[in-house]
Amino acid sequence: MLARYIPVISLAIAASSVSAQSLAPAVGTDSRQSVAPNPSTVTRTNSPLTLEDILGLAAQSNPAFRGARADADASTGTFIQAGARPNPELSFLQEGSGNTERTTTALLNQTIELGGKRRARLDVASYGREVALATLDGRAAALRSQIIAAFYGLLAAQRQQQVAAETAAIAARSADLADKRSRAGKVSPVEATRAKVAASGAQIELANATTRVSTAAEKLATATGDAALREHAVIGDLESIPAVEPLSLLLARIEDSPLSRASKAEMMRSHAAISVERAKRIPDVTVSAGMKHVVTGGVPFNQAVIGVSIPLPIFDTNKGALLEAVHRAEKASADFDNEKAALRLELTQTYASYKTAKHEAERLKSEVLPTARDALDATSRGYELGKFAFLDVLDAQRTLSSEQSRYVQALTDAHLAYADLGRLMGTPLPSLASPISTQR
Repeated sequence: MLARYIPVISLAIAASSVSAQSLAPAVGTDSRQSVAPNPSTVTRTNSPLTLEDILGLAAQSNPAFRGARADADASTGTFIQAGARPNPELSFLQEGSGNTERTTTALLNQTIELGGKRRARLDVASYGREVALATLDGRAAALRSQIIAAFYGLLAAQRQQQVAAETAAIAARSADLADKRSRAGKVSPVEATRAKVAASGAQIELANATTRVSTAAEKLATATGDAALREHAVIGDLESIPAVEPLSLLLARIEDSPLSRASKAEMMRSHAAISVERAKRIPDVTVSAGMKHVVTGGVPFNQAVIGVSIPLPIFDTNKGALLEAVHRAEKASADFDNEKAALRLELTQTYASYKTAKHEAERLKSEVLPTARDALDATSRGYELGKFAFLDVLDAQRTLSSEQSRYVQALTDAHLAYADLGRLMGTPLPSLASPISTQR
């Protein structure tokens, strides 16, 4: 009686051993993996790239980051232009056209700015450049976060594909065995049907997992901005979760983050704009100097001409523009306070997500996965003794696969939270040469 169950027991024990070794490595084992997005459509010919390699590549190739750099460079031109002084004007006036009566006047006019207008414009442009530089730093931190999320998303998709492939293989073998035993009259046809349904479901999940790997690879290549990445494999350690500083230290440095710096610089620019509008209320002086050539009665003579022009601020005192600048500065101050509060809240929530995901991954690896493997072993032994049905063994295997998938998801969530913490704190991109261009 026991001999006819030996193939089934061997299958279940082998499935448990393969799954446990491949998806839950013991402490101290090397869990680094080389990930190929889609071997059927992409040819990998060069050495694998690490996360640091890809970050360095993204710093050079990502189009959005290149645009942010250009925008920051443009702020230099704005600052230069703000310091430009008014150009002089050359005017020419002639009265009469005869040879006996004619007056010709040539003047050079120069406007002299008063009230500190140029200094006020330079202050506004200077704070504008700070906004552009802080925005560039924020874009770099956001790109770093995007690349890290896409990179570990690809590693996680590859690991989930492994889970799905092993589950599908076990389900197919189980369905075949159940079908043979059903035709031999040893088990109910219902059991064989359920095994076939489980095998079909496992194949569907494998196809979906393969699609997710291809999509994750394309997402990483798109985020990097270099199509040559598709010709390279990537290598990384999904199970190694980077450590972060305590929340209290992160909150203490929150005002140094690019988002906070940009908001503060915008507030300072708005306040500097008040000085610009206030200075406009003081009229500028235009000084004129030239020469008048006069012909009277056919006798020519020259006269020096000197003049001063001052607008009279009677109707337009720039009162409305000044009032607008004051209220915009108030709004910028309120926006700065709101940005700090929102940034503090988001940082606290992201840190909590990181700690939760990391703790879940540690508990799953140390407690849940070993327990699930023990349950599968116990179910297999019980089946050997006739205490459980074959589908109980299959259900135990599914439970282990489910917990392994949950473990991979917890690792992914921890890496995503870590990447988001870097975005909020403004962790910069590494300054590396392109690892792809150096190999061409």
